[in-house]
Amino acid sequence: MAVRRCVGGVQPLAGIHAVRTMQTQTKTARDHVLEVEIAGEEFYKKLAQTAPEPLDEVFSRLAAEEHEHHETLSKAFDVGNIPVLHESDIADVAHNIYKSIEKDRGMSKDMKSLLDIYIQARDMEAKNRDHYFKLAEEEKNPEAKKLWEFMALEEHKHYKAMDEMVKFVTDTDVW
Repeated sequence: MAVRRCVGGVQPLAGIHAVRTMQTQTKTARDHVLEVEIAGEEFYKKLAQTAPEPLDEVFSRLAAEEHEHHETLSKAFDVGNIPVLHESDIADVAHNIYKSIEKDRGMSKDMKSLLDIYIQARDMEAKNRDHYFKLAEEEKNPEAKKLWEFMALEEHKHYKAMDEMVKFVTDTDVW
């Protein structure tokens, strides 16, 4: 039996086709997941274009990660393999950017003016994380369950990055 390294370690490929046919309410899980990742990428690309430097880098990285999730999952669903996804370091990257802002020049009025958007992004990540955890909870296929759990944890990292941004903007008085 063939094996592949995946989010949960080495897993047999037998039974993986169940991932392609999992259902959410009215769409296949495949369609839903891919739509979520595309929407996240587009959202973060727009934020990257409007956010002041260096916060634009956080949004660009988030957009790139959503794109990677979409591409990897799309290929996985097409061929029936659970993908190998790279773990995100976005929370650490964001933390370092926030600390450099605080140290070097403080928070600008432009950064503070985007607080509502940061909150919206954080809430979107929480919703996506919770949805992936729900899919994992309902999933019977152990391989697919690990995929949903991994995706939930990745969305949680995005949530943490945005939550730290919200806290940073609301707690920083220097500008």
